[in-house]
Amino acid sequence: MLSILITHYNRPAALAICIAAIRSLEFPLPIELVVSDDCSEPEKLLQLQNLQIDILVTTPVNQGLTSNLNKGLKACKGNYILYVQEDFIIKPEFLSLLPESMDLLNSGALDMIRFRANYVFNHLIPLTKHIFEIPKFSFRNFNINTFQYSDNPFLTTPAFFEKLNYFLEHTSGGYGETEFAIRVLKSTSKIGIANKNYFRANEDSFSVMVTEPVKKHPSFKRKIWRFARALRQHLEWVLYKPSNRKLFTYKNKRKPSN
Repeated sequence: MLSILITHYNRPAALAICIAAIRSLEFPLPIELVVSDDCSEPEKLLQLQNLQIDILVTTPVNQGLTSNLNKGLKACKGNYILYVQEDFIIKPEFLSLLPESMDLLNSGALDMIRFRANYVFNHLIPLTKHIFEIPKFSFRNFNINTFQYSDNPFLTTPAFFEKLNYFLEHTSGGYGETEFAIRVLKSTSKIGIANKNYFRANEDSFSVMVTEPVKKHPSFKRKIWRFARALRQHLEWVLYKPSNRKLFTYKNKRKPSN
């Protein structure tokens, strides 16, 4: 069985579009649709009752994306987990890639396969016609070596998160994603990526991530800024200890919930 996990927070209209796209497809194996809600407003949460959701998990307190992900992942019962945020829409051609992806996971060639990225890896290792492995380190990928994991759509198995001990909870979005990405790099996990984007963004959906501060840089400074960011994240990679799960140059801007 394939568990399709969708994380949600206060965007029922976007979620409805995401679910409609999924339900319009004929998957080659049984699916369950799991929605993990991070304490949406009551009127927004009420709208989810009209959607074709198999399992809805909620929380009385907003805890952030990483906690919401963990809650949803632990509710999934399938042999495979396809993760999607509510502001992504699956493309029909994804179905032709699914058997190929599951074979790579079953063989141990990869531990996770990504189906969308906002950047291009200059160096990849070909595995099949459509799927490539991201090398752990490459000078050609220097600016994005540490972006092997991201919160874009991916396919994996429950064992992947059990092995890595899930996400660090009660973190701001950027801190939690960066910490887990560094954790993946420190592990023996092998991450793959598809040859093109198989999910498209719902551009009408307002992202909750915009509530976190984002630094904008003039175009003539972007190359320097990206290189400096890469140096910083490579330093985190070197200093990171899986036992304490701490980043040294990043600050967690989210206070723990009471």
